[in-house]
Amino acid sequence: MSGIITLRSITSLSGITQSDSKQILEVLLTQKRSEHTRRAYSHDLRNFFSLIAPGRELTSDLAREFLGLSKTQAISVVVAYRKHLFEQGLAPATINRRISAIKSLVEMGQIFDICNYDLEVIKNEKVRPYRDTKGIEVPEVIKLFEAIDTSTLAGKRDYSIMRLLWSNALRRGEIPSLDVKHFKYARCQIEVSGKGRNGERELVTISQKTAAAISDWLQASNAADKPNEPIFISLDPVRFGNRLTGEAIRLIVIKYCKLAGIEKQMSPHRVRHSAITEALNQNNGNIRATQKLSRHSDPRTVIIYDDNRVDLQGALTRQLDDLI
Repeated sequence: MSGIITLRSITSLSGITQSDSKQILEVLLTQKRSEHTRRAYSHDLRNFFSLIAPGRELTSDLAREFLGLSKTQAISVVVAYRKHLFEQGLAPATINRRISAIKSLVEMGQIFDICNYDLEVIKNEKVRPYRDTKGIEVPEVIKLFEAIDTSTLAGKRDYSIMRLLWSNALRRGEIPSLDVKHFKYARCQIEVSGKGRNGERELVTISQKTAAAISDWLQASNAADKPNEPIFISLDPVRFGNRLTGEAIRLIVIKYCKLAGIEKQMSPHRVRHSAITEALNQNNGNIRATQKLSRHSDPRTVIIYDDNRVDLQGALTRQLDDLI
């Protein structure tokens, strides 16, 4: 925590008024339509305030105390926090997300007339595009599925999750938000709240195998007739029945990869990488079709997958080398 500037060390906190802004933190979070975004912002703000106001609970009062700083003070605090994140070895994308949460809080402070400045002087760090997008190959994916015991309740759940990660290349954060009402068995569809869609859902076609697997899990867990319940729940005795978290899904993937003897470090997103790469293999590099599967907003992202898949640079290097 070297270099962190705490609120206690700054004395000029006058000018904070009591008004409707009392609930500024709650208003900020409720304005985010996506549940995943709300959780991420809440986590990031808690991390920020745990460092600049150690020992204090994150409340709207604490947020207003920060917003009552002068522009120079606020920028100094945030710059010191960002420096701390770099020293912790966090990825640029993670740092950008955490700073973005603070910027959104300041924007809300402007709306409530608590502060009259912004943090736009603090620029995002450049994020390097995807590097390793290959994931694992089909034989290892088969071993991964074979490691799941579908005769057990947990196995039925985990098999359904793995099918969504593989066959539909869903993101980790898209699976926990699925409710039973979002599953259309007869039409082989699910309604997914995708990345960057502000909570809006889109219909995604699933295979008959995936639909059957989800239906089997819902029947076994007695949730098929409970439309407002989450599709995937925790089976842990302490959290039984609660909505499964993204972290729980990550641990599920790690568990079965270990059982399957897969040496590569895996995660839900790397299963997604594997699916997108194999889709490109199956359709001979059809970027447009693969973008429909991956649901990337920018086709250039899919092109990165394709370039990594065929190693165009390496092929040209070998051709040039053969000339001399």
